[in-house]
Amino acid sequence: MRARWYVLLLGIGILSACTVLPAGPNVLVLPAVGKPMDAFQIEDGECRSYARQQLGPAPEAAGSSLMLQVRYDRAYVQCMYAKGNVVPGTVAPGSSGVP
Repeated sequence: MRARWYVLLLGIGILSACTVLPAGPNVLVLPAVGKPMDAFQIEDGECRSYARQQLGPAPEAAGSSLMLQVRYDRAYVQCMYAKGNVVPGTVAPGSSGVP
């Protein structure tokens, strides 16, 4: 019985070692027109922290590296967009999207 626990714990350890946590976003976000770069960099840091928090306390046990990156990117984009920054491919609230 004890040997089964060791094998189980070893398996979990090996699987969690394969999961790589996101080092940063894999999406492009640009500062809003007229926003100073230092303000954008502060928001970037805040949103990176927010995105890490959204992964939960034990993200390596929550899924594959790819899925963790997708969740991280979504949270990061939501945060940056909420702060008024530009996410290419989205239409700003209140605009029709027609030039």
